Amino acid sequence: MIKTLPFLFITCLIIGCSGYKMQDLQIALEAGETEKAYTNLQKNAPKKPDIPFLFELGLVAHYANHFQESNAALDQAGDIAEDRYTKSLTKEAGSLVTSDKLRSYSGTRYERLLSHYYRALNYVYLNQLDGALVECRRATALINYFKGEDEDYDFFGAGFLAHLSGVLFEAAGEWNDAYISYKQAAEYYRNAAEKTGVKIPADIGRSLVGLARKLGFVDELARYQEQYGKFSPRPENTGELILFYESGYVPPKGEDALTFPILKTDDVDDEKFVPTLMGRQGRVYKDIELEYILRVAIPTIDSHRPVLSGIKVAVGAAKASGVLVEDVENIAIETFNTQRPIILFRTLGRTLLKYLAYRKANKENEALGLLVNLAGAVTEQADTRSWQTLPNQIFMVRMPLPAGTHTLNLSFLGENGQVRGRDSAPDIKINPNRITFWNHRTYF
Repeated sequence: MIKTLPFLFITCLIIGCSGYKMQDLQIALEAGETEKAYTNLQKNAPKKPDIPFLFELGLVAHYANHFQESNAALDQAGDIAEDRYTKSLTKEAGSLVTSDKLRSYSGTRYERLLSHYYRALNYVYLNQLDGALVECRRATALINYFKGEDEDYDFFGAGFLAHLSGVLFEAAGEWNDAYISYKQAAEYYRNAAEKTGVKIPADIGRSLVGLARKLGFVDELARYQEQYGKFSPRPENTGELILFYESGYVPPKGEDALTFPILKTDDVDDEKFVPTLMGRQGRVYKDIELEYILRVAIPTIDSHRPVLSGIKVAVGAAKASGVLVEDVENIAIETFNTQRPIILFRTLGRTLLKYLAYRKANKENEALGLLVNLAGAVTEQADTRSWQTLPNQIFMVRMPLPAGTHTLNLSFLGENGQVRGRDSAPDIKINPNRITFWNHRTYF
């Protein structure tokens, strides 16, 4: 027991370390000082960068127009995540007696998929469309892996990535791949709609009709026209703008403190005792019945919608509204809600081990028991790691425009649809029969 104490206290220091402050990062981003935010992350980079840091670095580098550096960070995060499907037994064992923060973090499925969104955009802005298509294929392979791994796969983020793939394949003139991607997008959006609240975007139906006509799929064209409507082909020598509007922040994870009573009549060595404890959350017992109160810390996540939650774009007389294509907040909350029972079970099991260690030490020596109890309490921290700079929602504006250079007049909408802010983007070049991509972020 005495030999274990230094490890516990050293662990307290390890899991409490942080090289950068998220608040400082967000202040710089919200002030439009993306280069400052990027420099801040570089200066505070850990000696061995892990996935959460690499996600933040990759996204901030993207906004600071360091597209190659962004891809390097996101690629590194992806490689680490792949490797971690083989668990680290040492860290897993350590987490059983200390904190979930010692568990290897692999990123959530939706985080890993969204990293491909930013990597694809990086390649687009580097004028390397082939690289963007590689990211589409990698995202497709990852979705297929998730589908094969879990028969109850939730498809969170899959619809958006398939949708993005369809647009990018279409931009490259790879019509068959675009057609397949749009079909997958419709299926994936439909599968996840009940939990995400995101319906199949209308442009998917328009695209399926147009591509079925272009590819000469007569039966499919008739079916899609009946399902989605009849659409006229785009006028020749007209270009197209696809704008992704990213709003707010995904809600961060917080920490929730819970208590669970151990009764004097309990058999704490019973393998079924942890499920028994789980059923006692919120229940009150008389002091005479109580042996001990287990205090645990688990993560929590709450809705935090931004003020701005929609967009309209005007270019001269042409106008278009943004369509919600990815609700990251809903996905984050639903993902956590699915994981919470497992997290609570693991946390209670770990805390129960600490209690047994305390009880044994206390029988030998009260001072030692006090130290063990203190070490157990200090090391009990919730794992709140996540990709915190991700947007809350992503909207897509898709509008045909005449070839030339245009200024985009942007109107940002509040929850009730009223205009709450404006901005403009000059010198957006539209080429004939081509697609121009652009993404814009607000934080409030």
